Amino acid sequence: MPAILLNLPPACDPAEPVLLAISGGRDSVALLHLLRDAGFAHLILCHLNHGLRGKESIDDAAFVRRLAKKLGLKCEIETEDVAALAEKSRLSTETAAREARHAFLLRMAEKYDVWVVLLAHHAEDQAETILGNLCRGTGLAGLAGMRVVQRLESGLHLVRPLLHVRRSEIDAYLKSKRCKYREDSSNTSPKYRRNRLRHEALPLLNDICVRDVVPQMLRLGMLAEQDDDALQRLALDFLRVDGRVLEDRSLLVSPELLALHPAVSSRVFALWLREVWGLPGIDYEVIDAALGMLAADGPAKTNLPEGKHLRRKAKRLWVE
Repeated sequence: MPAILLNLPPACDPAEPVLLAISGGRDSVALLHLLRDAGFAHLILCHLNHGLRGKESIDDAAFVRRLAKKLGLKCEIETEDVAALAEKSRLSTETAAREARHAFLLRMAEKYDVWVVLLAHHAEDQAETILGNLCRGTGLAGLAGMRVVQRLESGLHLVRPLLHVRRSEIDAYLKSKRCKYREDSSNTSPKYRRNRLRHEALPLLNDICVRDVVPQMLRLGMLAEQDDDALQRLALDFLRVDGRVLEDRSLLVSPELLALHPAVSSRVFALWLREVWGLPGIDYEVIDAALGMLAADGPAKTNLPEGKHLRRKAKRLWVE
């Protein structure tokens, strides 16, 4: 069997502690053993019990605890009532689970002062993500899918070393190593959109296109990531020029701003509102409305999240 090569950035030093998010399922167990093969001796296993599958969830946590003890690794396990969190926050179960995991991993990062977290997302996960984002009307950032290295606002660095690895390769590795793992019954439930993409949409696309579409989706993600990074860099370079963002954080409506291609000016507004003003919820509708204010007959005021407003007067834009 060909060796699986992990895509690890320089920040992942086998001699240093690193957090590993582990569910006990095949993918995270495979990543654990691959990391051990690569010389990572100071892994900290982090498992969050979402409380969604009763005894099965409890058994998953027990499995991870036993595995950590067997390998002599540190292990952190917490339980979160994700269903209650989703209802309270009016979020989907999947979104609430993701937010709970990130909050848990942040607590572990603060506890150990280790800010790199390894995740076991693989190539099929990436294809499902890109397809799902496409169906939501995403831009280039969404078409890029998940990044191998993703830095969260909290300071956490999420690293996905298996993002280029096919599920069949992971299965073959586990079989060759005779590794035990847990099966998550929810992975086959049509209740979750991701499962329907995996078990229905992608096989149908394979059949229609008479080919395995996953490599094509990965190629799309790579090209979209390159293009998005280039446009983001142009926008950032624009904002870094002295005099374009004023001391009061307002944005100068200059001839240079008006001359920008919309692909760049939209990112200028997104960076300015998110990074300079620290505003959440800056989506397509907000950016489209902001761009409309640059027109000669554009509005002088538009709504922003959190009850704030974007205002324009003369040659200046600001948030109030």
